[in-house]
Amino acid sequence: MATVAEQPVTDAGRAARWAELEDTARLLAARFEERAQQGYEAGEFIGRNIHDLVESGITAVNVPRDLGGFEATLEENTRLLRIIAGGCGSTAFTLAIHAVLTGSMRSDLSAAVRERMFGAVRDGAFVVGPFTDEGSGGNWTRPSTTARRTPDGFVLDGLKHFATGYDAATHLVLTAGLDDEHLEPPFNLAAFFVEKPEHGIDVVSRWSGFALPMTGSHSLKLDGLHVDADDSVFPDGLTPLFVMARQQWGHYCFAAVFLGLAERAYGLAVERTRGRSTTAVADLAKLPGIQFAVARMRSSLATMTALLTEYATRHVDPGEDLPAFVADTCVPKYYITNEAEHVVATAFEVIGGSGIRDGSRIGQIWRDVKAGPLLPFSNDMAREFIGKAALGISPVETPRWV
Repeated sequence: MATVAEQPVTDAGRAARWAELEDTARLLAARFEERAQQGYEAGEFIGRNIHDLVESGITAVNVPRDLGGFEATLEENTRLLRIIAGGCGSTAFTLAIHAVLTGSMRSDLSAAVRERMFGAVRDGAFVVGPFTDEGSGGNWTRPSTTARRTPDGFVLDGLKHFATGYDAATHLVLTAGLDDEHLEPPFNLAAFFVEKPEHGIDVVSRWSGFALPMTGSHSLKLDGLHVDADDSVFPDGLTPLFVMARQQWGHYCFAAVFLGLAERAYGLAVERTRGRSTTAVADLAKLPGIQFAVARMRSSLATMTALLTEYATRHVDPGEDLPAFVADTCVPKYYITNEAEHVVATAFEVIGGSGIRDGSRIGQIWRDVKAGPLLPFSNDMAREFIGKAALGISPVETPRWV
């Protein structure tokens, strides 16, 4: 297949390339669903799927136009993720991490790091970012991983969890806390873009999970990992501000994955109901309970789709009030990941007992969708940010509770 870099960047060429990307994503989703039937229960890593995404050019959609790329919008990223999630939640979530990193960072990087990152992505790189640290969890602003300065760079030490897609990674974005005395948390946060190193980083626990079991979200130990000074992504002290200003990419892309799972669950429920009979009725579709359940799912999906489209289109730029903007981005993430659970549960009931069998697609989706509300920002943090912002209280004001 042609790569993004080979396509014209005129409006007509871009439209044609987008149509090709959507069609390719649908074909790949069907392929990924077949593979999930075979590898889900064993937790088989979706390495072949990542390879196919790279070959198709989908992993390169966020390369900027001035570097020969497609420069997909945030909303376009969410549409691709929804399609891929319909075939395999593990693949979509792994792709989402890459999409968040490559999409959110293209406008903020220094020229040297920008050209290095997107040149690599254009040529087939796959970027992973393990941000969950031992002891601090999803609180990425206060990492337990440390970065000690050396004459030519930094030395990183720490334990990171949920390194999603690590086995397929060619490059990493690593966060750590600088040991500078004049930088207090969270302003000591630093981020580094590096090629996947051969030394100084080891898998200490391989991923085995109830949900999204094929993501390869291993735990990594960073032990004296040296990174160059030029690998630093943002100026000292400004990393948390840059990250907060791009929080929408994580929230909307993650929401898209779980919306895509819910959409596939709905499709399965409709497919399995039409023309199906039981000992009680000749056509389940004629039962009012089935009709009401399908109507509720369809209405929920329409609401989630409209919400995500609205936010991914109109709530993209931070503006002057950064904490309020972050709180705003929590709305679709909170609503969609929780509502998607309800849709999938309803679809499971409509499909019935056959969904309990090992290897059932609805069973896989039911497990995968459970991860949505647990991802940062978790439900409690999202509610806090949304509620405080609505009441005129800064979500980052300390003390947080009085």
